[in-house]
Amino acid sequence: MHVLRRLGAFARDSRLILVASFLWGMGFSVIFLYLNFLYQGLGFTDAFVGFGNAVPQAALILFALPLARVADRIGFTRAMRYGITLAGAALCALAFVEHTALVLALVALWGVGGAATQTAINPLLAALESDHNRTYLFSASFAVSLAAGTLGNWLGGLLPHALESIWGLDPKGLEAIQWTVFGAGAVILAAAVPVLRMHNHRVVELPEGHFWQIPRDVRRLFLRILAANIPIGLGAGLIIPFLNIFVEGRFEVSFSTLGALFAWSQLGMAAAMMLQPWIAERIGKVSSMVLVQSLSIPFIIVLGFSRSFVLVAIALVIRSLLMNAANPIYAAFAMEQVPERWRASFSAMQAITWSAGWIVGPAFSGWLRGRIGFDAGFNVEFILMIGLYLIGIG
Repeated sequence: MHVLRRLGAFARDSRLILVASFLWGMGFSVIFLYLNFLYQGLGFTDAFVGFGNAVPQAALILFALPLARVADRIGFTRAMRYGITLAGAALCALAFVEHTALVLALVALWGVGGAATQTAINPLLAALESDHNRTYLFSASFAVSLAAGTLGNWLGGLLPHALESIWGLDPKGLEAIQWTVFGAGAVILAAAVPVLRMHNHRVVELPEGHFWQIPRDVRRLFLRILAANIPIGLGAGLIIPFLNIFVEGRFEVSFSTLGALFAWSQLGMAAAMMLQPWIAERIGKVSSMVLVQSLSIPFIIVLGFSRSFVLVAIALVIRSLLMNAANPIYAAFAMEQVPERWRASFSAMQAITWSAGWIVGPAFSGWLRGRIGFDAGFNVEFILMIGLYLIGIG
């Protein structure tokens, strides 16, 4: 009841951003489920699949900081409109191109759109609610996106089979996957509609300096807050982009089963994120983050090394729940520590440090599996992931 009362007190713009988060989360979950299979259907090697996963992260690293400064000037709401529109349009087009250069160009544009959205969302959430409700809005935004991901994974898992019934398409064939990716891109495009109805929120005092320039004292503050993100981002980048390939390849499950598994995973994360602010109020934000992330380590071990699909499925859901429950608390904590005029730049640096891990991690992961094989490659990568997580949590 306490949580529900906090949610009921949200302002109109807060409710609209939650609608946008729902649509973004639904579309992105389908992309996450099928993008690697799209690459495979286009004939990409394991190494190139890893490279394809790294491209949007590289685009984010290059453009996040200047896009944050643009967001400071044009307003966070307007930056989100442009970012969502660019990402959705690029994904819709990606569904129907097969030339390698065009695929990479569109994936890069998706990365730029995602960068604009990511750098604007946290400062916007911080501006929408007072300190009293801010942590709950961050948690609600993450939770709504993940709950939408639950629906997206279920529908995404069923859509290729529906296309088989309607058009006679092979549910694991390239054409069915392309139409599924197109539908996901259209849903992401629709997320711009509620943002169009929001007031434009911007900083009162603009940051000093050029687009890439951050004062030394502010850089030190950023580094203290972001230090744990670097090894955790690298560890996640080794495995998380390929969880769909890992589960499907090891247990030969159908897309509908895979979609249902990721749906339960995201539903669990959404529930945990709504409880995490209540825990943080009682033991502190930092302590609550360390607690839930530490508890995830045993489940990562089961996920990587068990040969039972049931145990792997349970471990995947619980690992996702625990490791991601801290995200909204961390985001709210960071926004409270950073001066308002530097919040967009901090969000950019946070996205950059995370994406750096998701460039090196996927590229190395794809290369390693190409060299030593599927099973041995994933065994080594899970060991590296666990080590990097322990460094970040410690």
